Amino acid sequence: MTAEFGVLGAVEARIDGRPVDLGHARQRSVLAVLLVEAGRPVTVDQLVDRVWGEDAPQRATGALYSYLSRLRRAVADAGDKVAIERRPAGYVLTADPQSVDLHRFRRLAARARDAESDRSAAELITEALGLWRGEPFAGLDTPWLAATRELLLTERFAAELDHHDVLLRLGRHGELLPSLSAAVAEHPLDERLAEQFMLALYRCGRQADADEQYRRIRRGLADELGSDPGAGLRRLHERILAADPTLALPAGAPARAAAAPTVPAQLPADVRAFTGRGAELAALDRSLAPPEGDEPPLTVVLLSGTAGVGKSALAVRWAHRVREAFPDGQLYVNLRGYDCEQPVAVGDALAGFLTALGVRGPEIPPGVEERAGRYRSELTGRRVLVLLDNASSVEQVRPLLPGTGSCLVLVTSRDALPGMVALHGAERVNLDLLPVADAVGLLRRLIGDRVDREPSVAEDLAAACARLPLALRIAAELAAARADVSLAELVGELSDHRVRLDLLDAGDPRAEVRAVFSWSYQNLPDGAARVFRLLGLHPGDTVHAEAVAALTGTAAGEARRLLGVLVRASLVQAGRGGRYGMHDLLRAYAAELAAAHDPEPERRAALTRLLDHYLAGSAAAMASLYPEPGAPGGDPEAARDWIEAERPTLAAVCTYAAAHGWHRHAIALAGTLFRYLDAGGPVAEAVTVTASAVSAALAVGDRQAQARALSDLGRLHRRQGRLGEAAETYRQALSLYTDLGDRAAEAAALRNLGSVHWRLGDYRRAADHFERARSLHAELGDDAGLADATVRLGLVDARLGDDERATGRFRSALGIHTRLGDRFSEAYVLSLIARISREPADLERATGALELSLAAARRAGDRTAEAYVLTDLAAVLARDGRPAEAADHLRRVVLLHRRIGDRASEAEALNDLGQALGELDAAEDARAQHEQALTLAREIGDRYEEQRARAGLLRAGARRRPTAP
Repeated sequence: MTAEFGVLGAVEARIDGRPVDLGHARQRSVLAVLLVEAGRPVTVDQLVDRVWGEDAPQRATGALYSYLSRLRRAVADAGDKVAIERRPAGYVLTADPQSVDLHRFRRLAARARDAESDRSAAELITEALGLWRGEPFAGLDTPWLAATRELLLTERFAAELDHHDVLLRLGRHGELLPSLSAAVAEHPLDERLAEQFMLALYRCGRQADADEQYRRIRRGLADELGSDPGAGLRRLHERILAADPTLALPAGAPARAAAAPTVPAQLPADVRAFTGRGAELAALDRSLAPPEGDEPPLTVVLLSGTAGVGKSALAVRWAHRVREAFPDGQLYVNLRGYDCEQPVAVGDALAGFLTALGVRGPEIPPGVEERAGRYRSELTGRRVLVLLDNASSVEQVRPLLPGTGSCLVLVTSRDALPGMVALHGAERVNLDLLPVADAVGLLRRLIGDRVDREPSVAEDLAAACARLPLALRIAAELAAARADVSLAELVGELSDHRVRLDLLDAGDPRAEVRAVFSWSYQNLPDGAARVFRLLGLHPGDTVHAEAVAALTGTAAGEARRLLGVLVRASLVQAGRGGRYGMHDLLRAYAAELAAAHDPEPERRAALTRLLDHYLAGSAAAMASLYPEPGAPGGDPEAARDWIEAERPTLAAVCTYAAAHGWHRHAIALAGTLFRYLDAGGPVAEAVTVTASAVSAALAVGDRQAQARALSDLGRLHRRQGRLGEAAETYRQALSLYTDLGDRAAEAAALRNLGSVHWRLGDYRRAADHFERARSLHAELGDDAGLADATVRLGLVDARLGDDERATGRFRSALGIHTRLGDRFSEAYVLSLIARISREPADLERATGALELSLAAARRAGDRTAEAYVLTDLAAVLARDGRPAEAADHLRRVVLLHRRIGDRASEAEALNDLGQALGELDAAEDARAQHEQALTLAREIGDRYEEQRARAGLLRAGARRRPTAP
């Protein structure tokens, strides 16, 4: 096992590359303190002071012990590589210091200072600075962490200055200029930094700029500090003015190309309120790394993404950031490849570039080829940045590529332009939608503090704009123009897909979302345009190519080909596993086009084909997972993979079908999927699907389907802990089954309703329902149902303290399950007997049967069954005096129920875990589990688990002062 910890950014831990859940902010603050002091003891008082400061609550020590205990468990998978130990001098995190990014950074920085060569020093410092992911302890805020953060940032700045010195000695002053310029803006009075910047400017042939930089810092020092520059800075300034030859490049370093007589500066103005894109800017920065070899190839970077995603803004922002690295100029042209105007002709673009490079009009050749040749000649040996914005094809770009590796070309395009990568070695940077935080940040910069007054609404506004920068800017302008309208009202208007695109219209073709999208759509061939329109009808967020084939009525291969066209046009995004998606604004635009161009019967036929596809796929998958006796088996792993990949889409499709008139599809799809979703799928998702079936069955008057869906929905409500809703839903199902005369289903509904009353602590009503169900099953000759009802009656007896009667019922049911060959139920009943019995044989028999059931549940991928069997096994192990093994199983059970969303079972498992930990004398941990169980049981109204939690807290000594773990 390998363990890695990070504090140079957000506090994080990884074991074998997998992230570790470190809990809430206060708990992560504890770990941050221990990581900073790795290998050194920290006293309890120091920990409390550093984690809470002066605001420490009275029970801070108890909470600290709980956090330490949880952190121990969080890193337990690392084995003996990592430990949090209590020693007489305090708590110590023992781990390899090099597993903590802070200590690795410090070691690399120290090695760089002692390196034998500048090249080695540069590599070491580059590696050290690469460990930084942002501000230390990001997201955590205590006085001690804030002070330590400032110290660490000072260390980083010192390392950056060392890095500058090394690179200057290596003659890499040209590539340093952008970062030096940005650093000087951030630290305008740092004299060492100013010296580095002045020297780099001078070596790039910019003596006047170096002199201006000196004058700027001299004024700043006088105004801010009332002092003059130091002797070192003054001496460097004098040497620059005197053109001291000793300031020249070190021996062996590459010399800068001669300055061009004309230095073009064609970049458009930088973008106001530019926000985010840190990763993409870093990727672009990497293109500046000096290539190897005496004759490096031309660097071409392709920035691609969908319309309105901010490609041009990012390109211009980066170009301004790095313009100092291109002292021979910056060329820019908007090729208008996707525009309301005609694209720029290649010959015109070349003529414009040649003019900017100082070529007089009469000297510009007439033909495109000749112009391209003269253009390449003019750029030979010159360090120029060429920005080709809004290109539509490789043919539009190729003649504009310089012939020298001293230049860099940045191309933006909605098209993927694969030929640029294949033929010209372009480095691709894909631009996606803004992350939520950056999208809200952009709105904040444009709208102001209204965003902070309505933070959740601001996130909704960002989502309504699909986190698309163009749409966000238009929405911000709309909000500013309607200051009397709240952001919530604006979001409400934008939530209507029918008017959203109308609202996002700034009155300028280049600032209207619909118009900008249209320029991409109009360039599509007919087949791809039809696929794009029909994709707007799909109810889900993503779609597989096979589903697109069904939707469009084409072969799968043709669907993939046409999707490829849409991907290259950045109208559709390709994902993993053959899936495709588009953001909400594009989907709204596509649906709008479909309504305008595709007649209603064709749209309905397309959706019917799609629903048939999902229903057939679901039925085939379920047949493979749960084959009927004697039926040919399929591939269960492939079936499970298909359902897991399609599950969110299937839920959306089911809801859509029920709401738009495909009622039979909704009923059939929900019924087909229920067994899988109930066996470990998210309960909330299963509720969505099943509720759709209820409404669809009601719409068509199918009472049998309605009763079946209500029964399924009641089970889901019970697992969510919504016991009142579960009881009402089961009562509706019972009434329908009684009216329909379906006595078997009526008996099952009685058992279910009884189980809800049992959870609510109403044992009399529970026993009455179970007894009625038992009578019905006996009349029908249904032995399995009879056994189940008998077991439930036994559970009521056990809950009321009549163990002898309960055991008798359990043994009676056991005989039936054994005769029927139901191994799962047999193992469950054996566990119930073992919990009451004191006979070793009962414990041994139950343990063996449950282990077999556990293996079968895991083979089937049934997470619900796995959780239930583990619960039973833990109860038997605890009864057998093995609480440590029981606790291990129960931790897994809690996680399973939490992931599934089975809140009722989670409360029970938390209490079971607390009881097992109490038997292990882990009173603090036991108390924490019972507290969680108590909170959850109160929320869902489970009186029995609430009583168990209270009793557990008393056992754990809830009122005693906590002791150290």
